[in-house]
Amino acid sequence: MIQEAFLHFVWKNQYFNKTDLFTSSGEPITIQKTGFHNHLAGPDFKEAHVVIGGIKWAGAVEIHLKSSDWYQHKHEGNPNYDNVILHVVYEHDKEVLDDHKKPLPTLVLKGLIKPKMLNRYNAMIQNGDPIPCADQLQSTKVITRLSMLERALIGRIEDKARSVTELLEANNSDWEETAYQWLSKGLGFKTNSVSMLDLARLVPSKVLFKHNQLMHYEALLFGASGLLSVDVIDPYLKTLKSEYDYLSTKYGLSHELRYNQWHFSGVRPSNFPTVRIAQLAALMFNHQNIFSLFTEFEDPKGLIKQLQVTQSSYWQEHLVIDKKSKTKIGGLTKSAKENLLINTTVPLLVAYAKYKDNSEPLDKALNLLMALSKEENKITRLWNAIGWNVSSAFDSQGLIELHNTFCKHKRCIECTIGAELIKA
Repeated sequence: MIQEAFLHFVWKNQYFNKTDLFTSSGEPITIQKTGFHNHLAGPDFKEAHVVIGGIKWAGAVEIHLKSSDWYQHKHEGNPNYDNVILHVVYEHDKEVLDDHKKPLPTLVLKGLIKPKMLNRYNAMIQNGDPIPCADQLQSTKVITRLSMLERALIGRIEDKARSVTELLEANNSDWEETAYQWLSKGLGFKTNSVSMLDLARLVPSKVLFKHNQLMHYEALLFGASGLLSVDVIDPYLKTLKSEYDYLSTKYGLSHELRYNQWHFSGVRPSNFPTVRIAQLAALMFNHQNIFSLFTEFEDPKGLIKQLQVTQSSYWQEHLVIDKKSKTKIGGLTKSAKENLLINTTVPLLVAYAKYKDNSEPLDKALNLLMALSKEENKITRLWNAIGWNVSSAFDSQGLIELHNTFCKHKRCIECTIGAELIKA
């Protein structure tokens, strides 16, 4: 099935037979300028120049699969479409009238598109493989593959950075508080990320930094987490609970999360919320300036070393409340630390680059990804299997985005790799 994006591609590059062009009503057309592709609201191409029936027109071009889509998309009566001079469609199934009740000039592309290109496009779109161009990938130019990889990567990290920016706005441009909340969310590792962020919002970093004992950090965080809301037996947990009752009153911390908000089922023991909260307490206790830690590091190895913290002795022996573990629980593993750098540090740097309008933090983020190990998962194995050398987190992050955003949804024509193969 043809996608509208394919018609955009065809119009933009004029990949159709332009000899003896006529509108659906029989008027001759000459295309002088296709216009620039508009990715915002309004017509698809603006500032186009066409000659219709001997009269030169300047304005917008709107593209649809069927002419009736004009009404399906409710363009009639929308002033943004008043300057459309040409309606380009694949099939003409309904006459479209402008505001003066006159037929809108329509160009029908069906039968005009180069057959070989249309066949290549259909073959790729109908391909059932996870990566539709898998068997042709190696025939594309290396520069095409690398530029698309970088484009996908930048899109991925900028999307994550927008979440950082939203937090920053909610925190009145307080970067330190934002970095703390973003770190907390990262330590939730998907399953408990929302709850960890909620916890950090309940206990501001400024409150934590008023104390010089790790036990107070744990009391504040575990108390606000709601995990101590049950009847505890262990003396240390009773101490934490008692300290939290006092400190919450002192600082006006009137809200707690619910115990059942946390997920233990289906989570690996090293990712239990008890372990991650204890590690958050240790990280904040050891680093009084999280924002500087993540933005002013000299090299990735040094930053990874800075993350080498171990939770308190109690939480090295307890995975759940009031139950001693049979084995000792270690601190953040190498993979967990690298995961934090990829999903916490990099978006923070990208958001900071946007905020400062300075490319240096962005360059630092990209260099960090190049220095980190590749991620091993189902998607990266797919790319490896078809000959794409995945050698760093730069590659794996870009390829994950390429698969999830383009390949998975058959947006081949919007991918420069797919576009090169289709127009070959």
